[in-house]
Amino acid sequence: MKIKTLFITTFSAILLVLQSCNKPKNSPSTETSASTEVTATDSRGKKITLPHEAMRIVILYNALVDDVYMLQAGEKIVGIPQQVYETEDTYRFLSKLDSRIKNKSIATPTFGGQSSNAESIVGLKPDLVLTFSTDEDNITQIENLGIPVFTFSSLNDEKILDELKNVGKLLGKQKRAEEITQYVTQEVNKMKSSHSSSPKKIYYAWSKGRIMSTSGKGSLIDMAITLSGAQNACPVPVEAPNISAETMYKWNPDLIVLWNSKLSDVYSLKELAALPAVKNKQVFVMSPSFPYDPHTVKFMLFAKQLRHWCMPEYTQEQLDQDVAKAFEIIYGKKGLI
Repeated sequence: MKIKTLFITTFSAILLVLQSCNKPKNSPSTETSASTEVTATDSRGKKITLPHEAMRIVILYNALVDDVYMLQAGEKIVGIPQQVYETEDTYRFLSKLDSRIKNKSIATPTFGGQSSNAESIVGLKPDLVLTFSTDEDNITQIENLGIPVFTFSSLNDEKILDELKNVGKLLGKQKRAEEITQYVTQEVNKMKSSHSSSPKKIYYAWSKGRIMSTSGKGSLIDMAITLSGAQNACPVPVEAPNISAETMYKWNPDLIVLWNSKLSDVYSLKELAALPAVKNKQVFVMSPSFPYDPHTVKFMLFAKQLRHWCMPEYTQEQLDQDVAKAFEIIYGKKGLI
């Protein structure tokens, strides 16, 4: 009888030891449990509640794919925009982070442009869809199908950081989001404390050769230009004004900055040939664009690139070092760029 009791006692003790070994250790670095309800507030001010951290994500915009890889949650992605594969520098970089990107094996539930296929999205069985708040038709359709949608606005630096932290909660990556946002906040504060006493004026031209379309006061680009220590040449408080050559001469920017356009898109315009910035060859292309996407926390690098063009004392060498360091921190890996 004593032998039997001893056996049971010993066996129970072994079970307790094994169970304690299998339990996750409680530490500050532990992320959200996969079985714990999670809640976050998106750009609409809407609370999104999931029964557990999202495990299958469909993303409808390139910049948001980037955000998820920054959070080191790429394995959760089951659907992305077709543009990820078609945009050369985005594809080249993300291929380093995920072999599925390299092999183009992640599903793309999209038509051309930003149009998405609701049937394809449902077929991927996501527990969360990420998109921008401007994507109203898709948001309504997807939510009516019972799939939670978290929206981003990327209106300014504060919104970008807040939205990253909130989506981090839904992905079980809250600590990782805090690491990124704390670093970016520190860099932003450093830049704000070291502005030029004679800021240059920058004219920003939209992509695909739309030289006479720009970004006005209060826009995301305006925020990045101001952060760089320069001034937005466009004084109009309109998100995306279209202007004339006459207006360009009136504003007389010191620099013209292009996004996904070519220098020839400016230099071939006869109506701008006499503009001082054109005559002085002060036209620059933000290329490759991926490292400087202002819709992500890389708005900070966008501003640093502008600073280099405006302030020669901030050298190319220093910019390269800052970009390399930023990539190491925001992606959690060395030697990515």
